[in-house]
Amino acid sequence: MIVSLCATHKRASVPLLEALTFKDWQKAMERLHAMDFVEECMILQTCNRVEVYAVVSKVSIMDAVNQLIKFWSLHAEVSHDIVLRVVEVFHGRETLEHLLLLASGLESLVVGEDQILGQIRTSYVESKKLGTVGPFLEKVFMKAVNVGRRVRAETGVNEGSVSISSVAVDLGEKSLDDLSSSVVGLVGAGEAGTLAGEELRRRGVKTVWVANRTFERGVRLAEKLGGRAIRLGEAYNHLSETDLVIVATSTPKPILTCDEVERALCNRRRASRLLIVDISQPRGVEEAVGTLSCVDLRNIDDLRAVVEENVNRRLLEAAKAREIVSEELGHLEALLKKLVAEPLVSSLCRRADGIRRRELLKALKMMKALDDKQRVVVEDLSRVLVERILQLPIEKLRLAALNGDESLLSAVEKLFNLNE
Repeated sequence: MIVSLCATHKRASVPLLEALTFKDWQKAMERLHAMDFVEECMILQTCNRVEVYAVVSKVSIMDAVNQLIKFWSLHAEVSHDIVLRVVEVFHGRETLEHLLLLASGLESLVVGEDQILGQIRTSYVESKKLGTVGPFLEKVFMKAVNVGRRVRAETGVNEGSVSISSVAVDLGEKSLDDLSSSVVGLVGAGEAGTLAGEELRRRGVKTVWVANRTFERGVRLAEKLGGRAIRLGEAYNHLSETDLVIVATSTPKPILTCDEVERALCNRRRASRLLIVDISQPRGVEEAVGTLSCVDLRNIDDLRAVVEENVNRRLLEAAKAREIVSEELGHLEALLKKLVAEPLVSSLCRRADGIRRRELLKALKMMKALDDKQRVVVEDLSRVLVERILQLPIEKLRLAALNGDESLLSAVEKLFNLNE
């Protein structure tokens, strides 16, 4: 039985999720796999979730969950009560559905985000290297990755930016002929500014300057983006050579004033107007700056409408994605149920073939006068007889697994003493 324990943004804050993270992922995986009731396992950790997946046996689901929670509390060094309060528990079909929805971007903080698919695949690959993933989880996670790819290929669930910072960069890309070769200024190195900077880097922007009230923080972001940091007061000196400025501050008064911007742009050599996108709250650019002939000013209100439209579009596409997940979940269940029967089928075949070989040797000893051709005929006859006799029982076993008929599987195991 597969079971999963999930701590996510739905129930836990970011600091709490950080506390619930396994500090030494590899050691935690090895110790989890060493538990006597865990056959296969994988731990998935991102900034918005920590999830433990395990294929368990020998104990009830309740016992398995209780022991996994104790394990989590011990190895993440977090109170047992906190783990109990935060985690969601899934088992069987619920776990499979959750994972397919997760890979499709439907369980993410931002619906349709792409990053989670790569994170799932990386965790799977690293777990396989450690040897904690066996045939069951291999099929589960490969299916999850393939479903995630299919959802993104056949729906628009990941299309259209849904953060203010990303939409600001989208606007710059639409307005400028070539964003990647443009000079971009970033005023503010907080969360919104950092997100905008990372988006600029993903779009291939090479020339970026960063101005921030705390210079050291600006330096850290500039290094991350491959740009250069400047003092906040020096920002005006760079406006005449800049194509796009994204302002992401949180100061009570505007950082860029109309008089100073006009003075800074009097010697502007760029043919196009300077695009300033103000995503600050409250506004970081004086409203009057938008009246300057050489400036195109957009503020957070202009972008919110775009974000809302993109979110609504993604939610509509999410309905299509759920249909794909439902279809693929049925395929995965059938695959796994058949997989459950295979060890039993293999054991039955080995038991029957062992009997066939022993009886064949006895028969051949009794028929000493047989030539090589006759021996081959007798061997083939014995093999075909066993295969034909087992053909229908094997089909019935696989069908029983597909239908979840545990009683028949258990009866065959006991009838032929296959657990030895």
